[in-house]
Amino acid sequence: MVQMPGTVKSARALLLVVGAGNIVASLWLMMAAATLRTGAMGQLVIGLLLLAALPFGTLAAAAIVIAAKFTTGGHRVRIGAVAVGSLTVVGSSIIAGTAISAKLHNGAWGMAVAVGALVIVLSTRQDTRDWFDRLRR
Repeated sequence: MVQMPGTVKSARALLLVVGAGNIVASLWLMMAAATLRTGAMGQLVIGLLLLAALPFGTLAAAAIVIAAKFTTGGHRVRIGAVAVGSLTVVGSSIIAGTAISAKLHNGAWGMAVAVGALVIVLSTRQDTRDWFDRLRR
């Protein structure tokens, strides 16, 4: 039995971190929506908060499913990991830029950019490619 290289294990762990972070963000938005009162604009704001939670939940599910398939998956799993890392970098960069311009930046989104970039780097290394291109039984 071939053992999973360290870079692949690290990419898998970071994907789980991305999934957990997106679950937290999604739950935070849903809790914010649940605590609002419906009034003149309340229903619209609640709908927008729930709509904003959807991409976070979707990315969380994708990251966790892809991380689960690292042991048996092939080339497409590696491409999926790169895609999740790319979406994390792009989305977190946009939110970090917005937070900086609103003077609300606390560094969490910058850390998400770094984690997404690390997922991309670890998923494109040669030993990671070799792991996903190996022959399966």
